[in-house]
Amino acid sequence: MNNFQTIFVAIFVSFFVFAVLIFSGAINIGGTSSSTNQAQGKVVVWGTFQNSVFKNSIDAISAANKNVSVIYRKQNQVTYQQDLIEAFANGVGPDLFIITTDMIKKNDNFIYKIPYASYPEKTFTDTFIDGANIYLDKAGVIGMPLIVDPMVLYYNKDILTNENIIIDPSSYLSWDQFFTMNPVLTKRDNAGAISQSMIALGQYTNINNAKDILATLLVQNDNPIVKRTDLGFSSVLTDNNSNSIVAPIEAILKFFVEFSNPTDTAYSWNRSLPNSVDMFTQSKSAFYIGRASELFNIQNVNYNLSFDVTQIPQMKDTPKKRTLGEIYAIVVSKKSTNITSAFQIAGELSQGESAKSISVETSLPPASKALLVSEKPTGQGSNFLSTFFSSALISRSWLDPDRAKTDLIFGEMVENILSNRLSLSESINKAQGQLDLLLK
Repeated sequence: MNNFQTIFVAIFVSFFVFAVLIFSGAINIGGTSSSTNQAQGKVVVWGTFQNSVFKNSIDAISAANKNVSVIYRKQNQVTYQQDLIEAFANGVGPDLFIITTDMIKKNDNFIYKIPYASYPEKTFTDTFIDGANIYLDKAGVIGMPLIVDPMVLYYNKDILTNENIIIDPSSYLSWDQFFTMNPVLTKRDNAGAISQSMIALGQYTNINNAKDILATLLVQNDNPIVKRTDLGFSSVLTDNNSNSIVAPIEAILKFFVEFSNPTDTAYSWNRSLPNSVDMFTQSKSAFYIGRASELFNIQNVNYNLSFDVTQIPQMKDTPKKRTLGEIYAIVVSKKSTNITSAFQIAGELSQGESAKSISVETSLPPASKALLVSEKPTGQGSNFLSTFFSSALISRSWLDPDRAKTDLIFGEMVENILSNRLSLSESINKAQGQLDLLLK
């Protein structure tokens, strides 16, 4: 166990009483009834995490209940979705499988939605972070949230210290502060080329997490990007819930592309530069917007890099903080022949000691409110952990219908603006139309 994971264990020194699963043998789930709450038979779980992530949790469940056999099978991340489709078609699919929010729509026909009579909506919202509500719809609970991978702001301590800039890891920056910092943080060589960047914004192809950065700005402006309707899903990319003069997407894109305009005071990035994470690990960028899960990669690439992490920037004077988070959940298969036990195992894995173990093994915050607020991290590395945990609490996600295809849509939208192929409004409307087609 590495130092980082050891800290995760320390966070949970006091064990929270495992939340009682709202399920009884009197409730008929999937046509099966039981007089006991004890799970029975074989429950197969699929996911793309390493086997070690679930080993301790499954061992504990098996030790407590000899009547159930829980088996986790790691799948290939690249072919995971297709493997699920083929397995269910051939009648050999798992009883439980782990998804992210971009898999909700794709797997709608395979997911057994837990009725609110069995697991009340109030119990769900009291148990998990607010952003996890994306796993609720009118039919019931789509999945039981496990862990969160939030977007955060990494920063180079040496670069900032050299310019007398101090970041409080327990607080956050506002987006407009970048305009005042850029003149001292972005450096140019004698030929006028950028030798040190403040932050990677304004382009798409060489910015890691570009779509997620734009999605973060949208959720901070109360735009969910996609919403559920009576007929399915619909794009709301152009909606203006804040009743501002211009729609949030217009203001966001104008803000975003400023950082790649050579005539703008915010100019800090261009398409000729290396990938944003490479610039950061080479100490050539002051800030990097990335996932909590990228921490180890950053450390491993440059062991001597002096960096820290804080919450992602927020809108100035905002009354509510938000960041984008990848929220993993475990769902029950509609095709399972052991739905009752699968539901119970999903409940156990998503809370209490099992959820703590999964959090420790992945080095990512749990989706359980109780675990997130149990104790404040202290000691070596506590700044990383405090930021990840606090970011998980304010995380939101969106109903991305297809991760790869929406990446192309967002990328084309930005490129159309940068190249002047289309106007700002034309680029946005085209993206809106492409999203709607994808959602049909």
